[in-house]
Amino acid sequence: MEILKEESARDPEIASLLEGANGDPTAVEANIRERFEKKREKIYQDRSGSTVPTLVTFREVNAFNCWIWIESHNQIAEMEKPLIEEVFKAWFVLGKLGGFNSFNMQAMENYDEPSFMDYSMERAHEFSTDTSTHVFHEMSEMEFQGQWARVYIDMGTADEMAFDVLINSLIQFSREYFGLKQVVIGGVNEDWPVEGSDYGSTDLIVDETFGRGPRGRLSR
Repeated sequence: MEILKEESARDPEIASLLEGANGDPTAVEANIRERFEKKREKIYQDRSGSTVPTLVTFREVNAFNCWIWIESHNQIAEMEKPLIEEVFKAWFVLGKLGGFNSFNMQAMENYDEPSFMDYSMERAHEFSTDTSTHVFHEMSEMEFQGQWARVYIDMGTADEMAFDVLINSLIQFSREYFGLKQVVIGGVNEDWPVEGSDYGSTDLIVDETFGRGPRGRLSR
């Protein structure tokens, strides 16, 4: 929660999620769900989800400097944009809290019988140090152009399982809310260049001490 509190000073959206939560993660989750449903109710256009499977494609991926592209079956309406924005904001909050840490998936490893499992706190904290907390670093605002939407993400020290969580969420989103034709991870669209964007850079220094690590932009 301390990470979110720090971010809330710079991001009013995160500040609104923490409002009234009193540091309770469950209350923060409830705020996310409540805001999502309120924005959903504002959509007056009658469009339901699609039964057409969403295509998922991976291009060249740099987790420190990655664009994610979403294509809808139809032009994304103004009233629909907040819905998909909420999906990414919820994903980013989980990433900021270190939720995508594949080194500590004890319940998953005991999927056949999690009841009364012996949860190791030593293991849970082993990979949650000040230098390697498996957290996202940065995400841009969502951008829209016709049937397309895109967002920039710097995954920081988080694990690639974050992509799986996002893809699973977007596939279900497409089924229930409005159809997504495809999700593209990485790379760029030639007809929508990223040059000149405030986000993304190929000039990055990577500290490989932890496989992933702190880095900064190269000085020019």
